[in-house]
This record gives sequence, C-alpha cells and structure tokens, in this order.
Amino acid sequence: MPSNLTQKIEKFFSRFTKKVLKKGSILIDAEETPEEAFYLKKGYVREYALSPQGVELTLHIFAPGSYFPMLAIISKTKNRYFYETITPAELYIIPKEELVNFLKKEPDVVLDLSRRLLLGLDKLILRIENLTNGNAKLKIISALLFLSRHFGEKKGNVAKLNEAFTHRDIASFAGISRETASRELEKLQKEKAISYLRHKITINNIKAFQKMVSSAKE
Repeated sequence: MPSNLTQKIEKFFSRFTKKVLKKGSILIDAEETPEEAFYLKKGYVREYALSPQGVELTLHIFAPGSYFPMLAIISKTKNRYFYETITPAELYIIPKEELVNFLKKEPDVVLDLSRRLLLGLDKLILRIENLTNGNAKLKIISALLFLSRHFGEKKGNVAKLNEAFTHRDIASFAGISRETASRELEKLQKEKAISYLRHKITINNIKAFQKMVSSAKE
C-alpha cells in the first residue's frame, strides 16, 4: 500500500477510541449486529465459524492495517462469524456510519479495501482446497504451513512460529476437533516433523510438508 494512502487511513482511524486487548478477547459474536468497525493497529485477529457439532473453523486472519467486519457493514448482511484476538492487540473502534461516510469520500481507500478483500478471498479458497483434501494429518500440516506463512521465521528448510498456538487454535485452523488435533500433533512430534520450544512450534522440514499437501491434490 502506498505510504500516503496508509497515512490517510491511519489519520482517519486514530481520531477514534483506542483499545488494547489481550489474546483470546472476543470482539464480535456470531449473530451479533455490529454497530462498530475495528481498525487493527497492532496484533492479529481471526474470523471464525462454529459448526453445529461445536468445531471451530478459522476463515481469515486480519493483520495490522486491516479493518473489519466489512461484509456485515457494507452489504448489511447478517453477521455469522466470531472475531477474536489471537495475539495481544491494539485496535481503534469506529461507529460504522463514520466509516461508511469516510469510504464514500475516498475512492482510493475503497479500491485498496477491494484489493484486500479479493486477496483474502483468494487465500480462503486455497485454504478450503487444502482442508477438503486429505485426512486429519494433512489438514494439520496444511494449517501449520498456513501459520508459518503468517507467523513463521524461515531459515533454510526450517520454520519457527513466532507465536504460541494451543491445540485448540491449530484445530480451528485445520477445521477438526481439538482432540483430533492433539493426537495428530503428538504423532508429528514423535516423527520429529515438528518440535516445541517454549510452547512455540518449529516445522523441521517445510519442503516435506509442502510436498505432502501438493501430492494430496493430484
């Protein structure tokens, strides 16, 4: 994003109330009608759905500079998702009418928002492809690769996640139950495919994981 556009967006959002939240804070509940939008200054937020069986599925991760829930605000459709911080986060809270009025006056901001939404949709489609192919192990591997792209520090063929994710977190990214995720993660640890240091996961062979996911699509 051009720096002048970033400055314009941050200048607008910084006029409103700022809130600092810890990891695991729910910002919006499913079925709740959002009256406010959130601009993410620092940290990460996930958007997730809950199945009738109680299984969580993370649909999207919002990074710093994102604002949400734009689908519910712009299209005025019913919100069906939860929004939760997955790291400590700093956000600005904006009345939705103020945000809509701002967007009406700033076509370059709308164009940037459209680009973000389309990129998010492309990533979601890729994740759905990965989640519908293969067994629980492959789903866990796909989830770990997904997390490594967002939170990983890669050195050669090894990727270390910079954030600590619980089995529940990873289960949500994989679209499986926490119990199943725990079993598969323990198997991967015994196989030395992954390791832990201070509760943070290291993927010991990124290329092997990528090959397994690619083979499942063939």
